[in-house]
Amino acid sequence: MNSVLRKGKFNRRFMILENKNRLIFSIVLYLIPFICGGQVINIDDIEKMRLSFYPAQGLTWQGESVQNTNWNKITETPDGKVWYSGGDHWGTDAIIGPFDKAEKYERPWGFGNTTVMYYDPERDTSFVALELNRASALYSNAETPGHGKIHSNIVSDSKGFIYFAGYMGLSYGHEYTRAYYPKSYAGGALIRYDPANDDVDYYGIPFPNSGIVALYYDEKRNWLNGITVDRAKFFRVNLSTMELKRYESVARMSRVEDRVREMILDRDGYVYFANDIGSLTRFDPDNEKFTDLDVELPGKLKDFRASVVSSENIIYAISTDGFVWSLDPGSNIIENFGHILGMPDQGHYTPNIALDEDWGRLYFMAGNHGGAVLESALEIITVLDLKEKKFHWIGQAEGVEGCFGSLVNKDHTVFFSCYGNLHRDDEQLSKANDERATRPFLAKYNPPRYLD
Repeated sequence: MNSVLRKGKFNRRFMILENKNRLIFSIVLYLIPFICGGQVINIDDIEKMRLSFYPAQGLTWQGESVQNTNWNKITETPDGKVWYSGGDHWGTDAIIGPFDKAEKYERPWGFGNTTVMYYDPERDTSFVALELNRASALYSNAETPGHGKIHSNIVSDSKGFIYFAGYMGLSYGHEYTRAYYPKSYAGGALIRYDPANDDVDYYGIPFPNSGIVALYYDEKRNWLNGITVDRAKFFRVNLSTMELKRYESVARMSRVEDRVREMILDRDGYVYFANDIGSLTRFDPDNEKFTDLDVELPGKLKDFRASVVSSENIIYAISTDGFVWSLDPGSNIIENFGHILGMPDQGHYTPNIALDEDWGRLYFMAGNHGGAVLESALEIITVLDLKEKKFHWIGQAEGVEGCFGSLVNKDHTVFFSCYGNLHRDDEQLSKANDERATRPFLAKYNPPRYLD
């Protein structure tokens, strides 16, 4: 890997200052986001709100849905349909729901499966498009888990084709031992689906045994870009020639296990990763060189868990600990919008972000990975006014336990890819009386034109 390390611009600019001035300068830099914003969420003012849910269908066993999870980003095709998924999360470590683990020997469609869904706004209904195991020719059995979910992006192109990849279910302890195939997960398969003709192209598995955690499509060059959960191995596939290029791990040192689970693809086809020096590493797709940018990301973890790119190629992202920031690739300037709840010391895992350019807003479902941190503030529909640089905390979405993808359509409707508890006859189904841990669904939010 070619890498260029340079001293920070602040260090170069102020290297001649005395220690006292250095300290003052550091304090000012730390306080800028709070001086500019000064916002902190007031939990007592947050009201609960009910969104429209569209549950993932399919994967029924013994009269019960085995749908349990989704961790994927979502996409909208040119016809206005929104694509999402749901998986059973079954794996070699555990299965989910009111089932006995021995039933993995009985299910005709295997051990771990996922459906790809689409929501049709004209009919206000969702439909099953395909099952991932069948589409990828990966017929799991009692000992070989299939695709228990989609953990990466579902992406689309201007022609309406859909691209996605597989991920194992609850097989974490098993997979990280590098267990042998066929006792192990075969690996995340790459799929292209043509909805108009109900046609599937199976591109194969870029890294054996490794699930895919990020996937982006560079339509100009016709390359798929992705990384694996196993040490963040970066790969690219030329869909014109089917050439596979592997770059091995883009995670370095302290980030080798978990910190690099996402990537950014800008409008020019450049790819970005978080690195171990608090900045971004940029990959040039034409000369295949990696360069460390002279920027510093906000927050303690200095990374990102979700991103969106504007039509003018401005990157907006949110870190694992809840800091919202933007990058102008032309000038390499980072703007820190502050913490999503105004609580920098209170991590709030929010792996979703959506941009409405017409209204000048970013939307989030601020959450915490289902954890107990700041429990009463979990799953807050949050709006960042980019002009005023002001956060608006709209309400707490009832029933939502996690949200991993979002988008805004041309009608300014916001969609979130979620899992959690569903509602039946206006009553929220809890884990106890529903006998299922969670259900995956698409949530729809119709925001007001004016926020104040």
